[in-house]
Amino acid sequence: MTESQTRNDAEDRSVRRRTFVSTALMIGGIVIGYGAGLFHFFQYLVPLRSKGRRRKMFVGTLAELPVGGTRSVKAPTGEEITLARVSDDKANPAAGFKALSTKCPHLGCKVHWVENKREFFCPCHNGVFDKDGQALSGPPAKEGKNLSQYEVQVEKKDGWVFVIVPQRNRYGA
Repeated sequence: MTESQTRNDAEDRSVRRRTFVSTALMIGGIVIGYGAGLFHFFQYLVPLRSKGRRRKMFVGTLAELPVGGTRSVKAPTGEEITLARVSDDKANPAAGFKALSTKCPHLGCKVHWVENKREFFCPCHNGVFDKDGQALSGPPAKEGKNLSQYEVQVEKKDGWVFVIVPQRNRYGA
């Protein structure tokens, strides 16, 4: 074998090795990149649910919330909730409150508390709900859909009022 053949053979192996390494690194990068993207895409489609995880959200004190008064709060999930004090129950203060979603179950319009009628009203399609969120008339009543209700807790010692809302998971759902 001549010296020129040996040099050409060595250069040929060097080129093949360089091509192999660069191709392997490129393919590895593509696999890792697409793998990470697909992982997040599937977690978006089927997010990790935080079933049963709830959170106490401070709304105010008994003194700040008179009978007949309402207060709107926004849950960590983004849903707006109306807290209405419908009675003054000294034995069980939490029983005097109703915390209901302000989102109409028919098409998602915002409902409003009408104090003089003591009912919730949806202006989009004239849906009417009683103080407990039960549909009385309009499309929600025909479909049997009521407003979502949330638990209310009152700490008797301090008179603090809390609404118990779902805990938001890490993907915002």
